[in-house]
Amino acid sequence: MVSFERPEPFQMHIQGPAGQLEARLDQAPAEKTITAVLCHPHPQYGGSMHDAVLATAVEVLMGAGVNCLRFNFRGVGGSEGQFDNGDGEVLDAVAAVDWVRQEYPRDEIWLIGYSFGASVAWRAASSIDPARLILIAPPVGMMKFEANATTAQVDAIAGSRDDFVDQATFNAWEDVDTHVIDGADHFFGGYHDALAETLSDLVQPKMI
Repeated sequence: MVSFERPEPFQMHIQGPAGQLEARLDQAPAEKTITAVLCHPHPQYGGSMHDAVLATAVEVLMGAGVNCLRFNFRGVGGSEGQFDNGDGEVLDAVAAVDWVRQEYPRDEIWLIGYSFGASVAWRAASSIDPARLILIAPPVGMMKFEANATTAQVDAIAGSRDDFVDQATFNAWEDVDTHVIDGADHFFGGYHDALAETLSDLVQPKMI
């Protein structure tokens, strides 16, 4: 992965519907007026904005000039509130996007989620209406991914050995461009470089 100099991340709190949300804004050194909001894995299984898969996504996105806002869902880390089975977490994601739109009104919004965060991003997309939606290891088959009204370009990435992703459902997903990383499991152990390459292929052409 390409290394580069970048500003120090900006640690902050965003007002959410259940209280303050702990957040971190990473600004790309050669930003292109795009900010991606990233949603982390399941809070009840140790998920937070400091997740390694999200860190891989941030490296790729920043290398492509995309600013990245990570935040902790309610009840995680320094975020106030309590876990709300995904419903409140969708509202948290909307609040994070609202903050970006208020502070950086010129920025195009991308929404990215990993695992549980992918289900939150999928559900939030209808009201957020991001320009792009990228779902990493979305647990289709275990969680409901009902049709939504988003007009975003949607890409989904999953490993071929992911036990939390129903492969048949994933591959047959309508109106979603699916990408399978052969051999990878749900946590992409040993496959972070492959994940980075897949994300880079998706992101870089859009920067031209």
